[in-house]
Amino acid sequence: MSKAKTLTSLFRELQDAVLELSDGELEKVISGEFQFSLKVVKKKNINNSKASLIDNLSYDKLLDLLNKCDSREQGNELLSRELNTKSEYEKFARHVEVAVMKSDKVDKIRDNIIESTVGAKLRSDAIQNKN
Repeated sequence: MSKAKTLTSLFRELQDAVLELSDGELEKVISGEFQFSLKVVKKKNINNSKASLIDNLSYDKLLDLLNKCDSREQGNELLSRELNTKSEYEKFARHVEVAVMKSDKVDKIRDNIIESTVGAKLRSDAIQNKN
């Protein structure tokens, strides 16, 4: 694995760990009262790599469908139909490199995904005078 991919993987793991912290724990770290400590432990789910590969393939297909949407409403309907839980929205958001905060609700995550995919395409088309 290349150094860039290794770092990306490590930062994603760190991001996931930080997202699991409560607001109180985050405040303690921010205040300087507490600090982070890293510990390497074996994951419980052994089939995680297979599930991750399947997720990535289905997420790529979903992203392709989103890029074909002609309106934000179509994108919203597509995401509502394909993704059910907050966890699924968070995983897909990370896949399309959209920032997600633990406090974000599903609607906010969905809106951010729509804006970074469908919205970006629509803005680009408008700038290029494509109708």
